Amino acid sequence: MKRLLITFIVLALLGFGGYNAYQFISENNNQKAPEIRTNIAKLRSLKSVVTATGEVRPLLSSIVKSEISGRITTVHKEEGESVKKGEVLLELDRTSVATRVREAERNLQANQLKLDKAERNYKRLNELYDQEFVGEQEFLDAKTEFELAQLNLEIAQARLDDSQEDLSKTTIVAPHDGIITLLEIVDGQVISGATSVSNGTNLLTIAQLRTLYMEANINEVDVERLSLGQLAQLRFDAIPNFQIDGEISVIALSARKDGSVRVFPIEVQFEATDTRVRPGISATIDIPIDSVEDAVSVLLSAVFNDDEGGSYVYINTVSGWEKRSVETGINNLQHVEIKSGLAVDDAVALSRPSDFREDD
Repeated sequence: MKRLLITFIVLALLGFGGYNAYQFISENNNQKAPEIRTNIAKLRSLKSVVTATGEVRPLLSSIVKSEISGRITTVHKEEGESVKKGEVLLELDRTSVATRVREAERNLQANQLKLDKAERNYKRLNELYDQEFVGEQEFLDAKTEFELAQLNLEIAQARLDDSQEDLSKTTIVAPHDGIITLLEIVDGQVISGATSVSNGTNLLTIAQLRTLYMEANINEVDVERLSLGQLAQLRFDAIPNFQIDGEISVIALSARKDGSVRVFPIEVQFEATDTRVRPGISATIDIPIDSVEDAVSVLLSAVFNDDEGGSYVYINTVSGWEKRSVETGINNLQHVEIKSGLAVDDAVALSRPSDFREDD
């Protein structure tokens, strides 16, 4: 009887231990096989777009400077005012330059008189020399004085022209049609002229605001899909629910390095039909590359790539997960077109199933 009781206790302990081992193994199996998120293939209309950001700039803009130094006497325009080419913008003090012009005019008159005198003396001595009444040296000296007087007259005329040109530069006019977008001077201010050794004082900025452009950097992978004249849509952070159509006017011939990425600057030109679109505001361009209607598509994260450049998915079948090769098409950065290999309502994994992780 005692032996039977011991046997019963041993069997009970073995059963209890087996049950606990079964529970432990089941829990571990459940942990090793977590639930995999899936995506269902659906028919969608996709549009492939190259997107970039940049800043709006005027197509034609000029910083107006003076060619001479001086004091501003009158500013005729205000910031934001429209101007026409050749219209007077401001005037500088003419006093010192006008004095130089008068001095140059008197100097020219004096040199003209000297030339007249030298010419009369040269003609007189020329006749006397022909008649052998004067020596050759005296004749040649008269000829030299006449030629020097001619040169001095030319120099005096050049100085007069130069001073008259400086006088005309005291009146500064608009280089082209546009709007004064920046006015940086006031009456009475002394300014420096722009020379070969000095940039001079910035007076004002004139820009044409009708035709604008946006410069953006395009990744070297996408630039080959762009072409001159290609249409683009522009959106502006400062103007919600508003966009303008433009076209690519410039594609850089060489790349620039932006951090670790090589990019190609492009320019998208457009007509500013809304006065809220101004130079300096930020913008985003969307350049449509390709589109497809009613295409079988899944999330981009459901498509995997191999070392040979092939694409595949993991499809959920009645017998479990199946690795299947697919042919992809365009994508809109969220969904990708599946040209072959999947059907509508197929369920695909968004991560590799555990059975395939060692193989991949």
